[in-house]
Parts: sequence; structure tokens; C-alpha cells
Amino acid sequence: MTSPLGAWKRRAASLLREPTVYFFAVGALLFVAHRLIAGDPRVIVVGPGVKAELARRFQDHSHRAPSPAELEREVRVWVEDEALYREGVREGLDRDDAAVRKLVADRVRARAALAVANRQPSEADLDGWLEAHRGQYETPRRYDYQYLEFPKTQRSAAAERDKAAEALARGDAPTGLGRPVIGGTHTADDLQERLGRELAARVQGLPVGSWHKLETDQRLLLVRLNAVEGGLPAAPELRQRALADWSFAERERAVADAVEAIVRRYRFEEMPKP
Repeated sequence: MTSPLGAWKRRAASLLREPTVYFFAVGALLFVAHRLIAGDPRVIVVGPGVKAELARRFQDHSHRAPSPAELEREVRVWVEDEALYREGVREGLDRDDAAVRKLVADRVRARAALAVANRQPSEADLDGWLEAHRGQYETPRRYDYQYLEFPKTQRSAAAERDKAAEALARGDAPTGLGRPVIGGTHTADDLQERLGRELAARVQGLPVGSWHKLETDQRLLLVRLNAVEGGLPAAPELRQRALADWSFAERERAVADAVEAIVRRYRFEEMPKP
């Protein structure tokens, strides 16, 4: 007569030969291993680190340390939010809500940005940046000028001009010389339109701050270039702005590369239309 122990051993040997048994056994082992490594997802651990972070946030907001009762209330709120968050993740709400999806993506992008090291540009980097982005810093030049004119139709034009030049050299105001003072502040194009190409070019080339004798086919002139505005900023300001802009652009490029590296970890497949 077969003993109960012997029958059980034969039954066990028969079960071990079934593939389904191995499948469920491996599944059970993986489940146990996951629980041992990751813990029960329904267990919320409120460790010292959590309390310290909640106390720091409270102090940042209230400018004082929380009382024990206040800290306990903060912990209760945190536990409630954590439970609701985990429940939402379990139900897949993080995948179905576009706002949550965008928020998580932005958080990952921000972490990628924090991991990017700041690189200092070389002089060649800055020179190349300025060459490629010169228009970003340069404004159109504007010429502040004034002049007195003496028509050549007047026989005394040359003498009148010499007399006026002497008065101006003594420091007399041009408005007191009995002739209209013409001028303005114009761009190179406007200056050329008003004075003609040749005279405009000569005015632009004058040294700033002194009166000079010029003439055209019809007129003798006394011209003063008061100031030149625009163009590129002074070298120290230009370098400071270029450094800030280069650093920002370089960081944006590095973050984009880091994000692209994350995207390349995944394979995307498009479902064919039914």
C-alpha cells in the first residue's frame, strides 16, 4: 500500500514538470524581490529627511521655525498629498492628463539643465559670436552736425566765411553771426539725402568738436560735427553683453543635446491607420 508521503512526492514531481508551475513560481519570486527592493507602494515612509524638508519650506514661507503642532499639520498634508499622488499614478492619471505630463517633462528638462556644466568661452569663441551676431549689438550711426553756408553767388562769400571762422575760433556762438544755423541729427542715409553723397561722406569723416571749411559747387560752408551716436558699444560693455549672450546660447544648446540624448533612449512606432 502506497504511503501518503510517497503519493505526495510523486504528485510534487509531476507538478514540477509542468511549465505553468515554473511561470507562476518565477512571477512570485519577482514579486517578492520587488517588495524587498522597492517596498510596498502603499507604504508611505515619513523619514527625518521629509520632516526636515517640510520644516525648511515652512521657515522659508513664514520666516520662522514651525512649532511641533504646525510641523505635525504639515506632515499630515504631505502624507495626504503623497497618498493621492500615488493613487493617481496607480490609476494612470499622470499619463492621461496633458498638464501633468507637461509638468513632469519640464521637471526632467530642468534636471537636465542642472546637470549641464558652465563652459567659459575662449577669445576665439567670443570673436566668432560677435562676427555672427554683430547686428544684435550695433545700432545705426547718427550724426549730430551743424553748418553755416555762404553762397558762391556772393562776391564776399570767401571773406565772410573767413570772418565767421575767426569768430567761432574765439568762442562766439554760431547763432550770433547773423546767418541761419542749419543741422540736425541724422543717420548716414538721411545725411546723404539732405547733403548729397559727397558732402555727407566728408561730414561723416570730420573730427568731432571743431569747425571745418568745406564747399560744394554752389556753396562755401563752415561745418561742425558735434557728436556721433550709435554703432557698437564700447569694448568693455560689448564684451560683457557678448559673454552673457554666448553663455546663454551655449547652455541652451547643451540642454537641447541632453534632452535629445534622453529621447534617443526610446523607440517610437506609429500605429498604421486601420
